[in-house]
Amino acid sequence: RAQQGEYSAAETAILKLFVGIEHEKCASNAVQIHRGAGVLRGNKVEEIFRESKILSIGGGSTEVIKDLVAKQTGI
Repeated sequence: RAQQGEYSAAETAILKLFVGIEHEKCASNAVQIHRGAGVLRGNKVEEIFRESKILSIGGGSTEVIKDLVAKQTGI
């Protein structure tokens, strides 16, 4: 749909919100599985966990995205 130009700002924001939340959940679960090793610097799991927070904040925090969706959809 995006390649055909058939998307809205609200749909894009919802997708960003969903992906950010799910990415953080997966990264958090990986840290739990790897226990202490999951938070050691240089460990790939630690890097993914750290990046998951940066990715979710980069385009606007969860609250900002929710507000954008509400405004775009009239909720």
